[in-house]
Amino acid sequence: MSPRYGSTNCDTIKKEEIEEIDVSVPFKQRRWWWVSQRLVYGLGHVYNDLCAAMWFSYMMLFLQAVLQMRAVVAGAMLLLGQVVDALATPIVGVLADKYSTKKFWHLTGCAIVTCTFPLLFIRCWGCRAARETQYLGWWMPVYYATLIVLFQIGWAIVQISHLAIIPSITESLQVRSELTSIRYMASVISSLTVYFITWIVLRATNYSNFIGPADDYKFRDVSLIISGIGVASYVIFHVLFKLNPPKETKQKKQNGHTAEKGDNISQIVTTKSKIMHFLQMPLLYQTSLLYVFSRLYWALSLVYVPLFLEERLSVNPTEGSELVASVPLALYVSSLLCSFLLKSKINRLGHHVAYFIGSTLSLVSCLWIALAISPDANVIQIYLVATLIGAGSSITLVSSLCVTADLIGPHSHQGALIYSIVTFADKLVTGIAVVAIENYKCEDALDCPQYYRGVLTYACGGSAILGILSLSITILTSKSKS
Repeated sequence: MSPRYGSTNCDTIKKEEIEEIDVSVPFKQRRWWWVSQRLVYGLGHVYNDLCAAMWFSYMMLFLQAVLQMRAVVAGAMLLLGQVVDALATPIVGVLADKYSTKKFWHLTGCAIVTCTFPLLFIRCWGCRAARETQYLGWWMPVYYATLIVLFQIGWAIVQISHLAIIPSITESLQVRSELTSIRYMASVISSLTVYFITWIVLRATNYSNFIGPADDYKFRDVSLIISGIGVASYVIFHVLFKLNPPKETKQKKQNGHTAEKGDNISQIVTTKSKIMHFLQMPLLYQTSLLYVFSRLYWALSLVYVPLFLEERLSVNPTEGSELVASVPLALYVSSLLCSFLLKSKINRLGHHVAYFIGSTLSLVSCLWIALAISPDANVIQIYLVATLIGAGSSITLVSSLCVTADLIGPHSHQGALIYSIVTFADKLVTGIAVVAIENYKCEDALDCPQYYRGVLTYACGGSAILGILSLSITILTSKSKS
C-alpha cells in the first residue's frame, strides 16, 4: 500500500465524489457532465504537448540538419530553453497561487506559445544563403534564442497552471489519478499526432533519403498544422471547462461573510508556514527525484531517437527519411496503450510498484539497444525497442505525477508551488545533459559513427537506474517512519 502523505483517506473517495457533484441534477446527467469535464480538462495541455513533441524530437534535428548549426551551438539552444523553463517554473508557481485564477494564467501562457512556437521551425529572416557566414554566426543564434526564451516562459505558465488545476478539482486520490492518466493520454495522443503529421508531410513532399537544408519548408508546414490544432484545443478547453471555486470560498459566499484585515494576515502567516512545512519534507525532494529521472529518460529518448535514426540512415539510406517519424510514432502508440491500462490499474498496483515496472522496461530497452541494435540490425528490432521505450516512459511519468498529487493532498491552494518545485530540476538536468552529450560528440561523424546509439544506451539507461535507486530510497524512508 502506498503511503498517504498529506492526502485524504482512500476510504472517503466515494463520499467526496458525491459531495463534489451537484445533487440537484439527475444522476445520468451528473455522470455525463462529470466525465465530459474530465475529458475537456485533458484538452487544456494539448498544445503544450504538441509543442513538446516537436521541441524534443525535431528541434535538434532542425537546427543541425536544416540550419547547419554546429552540434554544440544547437545543444546550447536547447539548454537555454530548459534553463528558462526551469527558472520560470517556480516564479509561475508562486504567482499562480497568489494572483488571479489558474485558467487566466493558462490562457496567458497559451497566447505566448501561439505567438512564438511556429516561428521556431521557420527559417529566420536573412538566413537563406550561407554567403555571409559572419553575419549568420551571430544573427541566427540570437534570433532563435529570443524566440526560445519567450516560448519557454509561455510553456511553463501553461504546464504549471494546468497541473495545479488537478488538486483544485477534487481531494479524491482516485479522481486525481484518473485526471493525471487522462492528461498523459492526451499528451500521448498529441505526440502521436505530431509524428503522424510529420510522417505524412515527409512522404507527401519531395522524397529524400536524408534531412537537409532543402527540407526547411517541411518543418514549417508541420509546425503550422499542429499550431492550428493546438489553438483549437485550448479554445475548447476555456469555453467548456468549468473550474469550481474551493469549498472554503463557497461557504464564505453562502454565509455572507467578508474577510477582515486580521483574517487576511493570519491566512498569509498560515500559508507561509505550510510552504515551509512542505520545503522541510524530505519526501518532497524524493518525489522530485522520481519525476526528474522519469522525465530525463523520456526527454533524452525523444531528442536522440531521431538523431540515432538519422545516424543509421548514413549506413542504410534505402530505409528513407520518414523513419524519423514512423519509429517515434510506434513509440507513442505503445505509450498510449500503456496509459489506457494505467488509467484503471494504477491505484490497484500502487504508484511505487508501477514506477518500478516502468523503470525496468526502460532499462531493458537500453540493454537491447546496446546488445542487439547494430547498424545492420533489422528495422523491426528498432520498432520493438521503440515500443519498450514508450511503455517504460509512460508508466514512470504517470506514476511519478500521481505520487506528486498524493503529496499535495488537500492543500490544493499550494498545488502550483508544489508542482513547480517538483518539475524545476528536471528541466535544468535535461538541458545540462543535452549540452554535455553534444559537447563530447566528434566533429567528424566518421570518428564516432554510432555515437547516438551510445547515448540511448548509457544516458537513457543511467536515467532508468537512477530512477530505481531513488524509488528504493523513497520506499525505505517511508517504511522507517511508519
